[in-house]
Amino acid sequence: MADNMAVTLAAPEIVLTNAVMLASGAFQFAFTNTPGRSFTVFSNTNLSLPMTNWIILGGVTEVAPGQFLFTGPQLMNRPKGFYRVRSP
Repeated sequence: MADNMAVTLAAPEIVLTNAVMLASGAFQFAFTNTPGRSFTVFSNTNLSLPMTNWIILGGVTEVAPGQFLFTGPQLMNRPKGFYRVRSP
């Protein structure tokens, strides 16, 4: 009798690099990860809120294999902001 098993490997830890505030007021950061993987960026002003209360800012662009870049919208009206990157 044959058994079927599916294995899903977790993505490597995401370490943000080159985080900058652009002149336009947008926030930009980069990271490396598994080529071809999709990511979504969320934002909030309160880290303790559940993910259902976080705002989806959008997807992340893979600029080269395994090299990802995100440029967020202007968030100038917020005194502070937190970001989470999630892969489905």
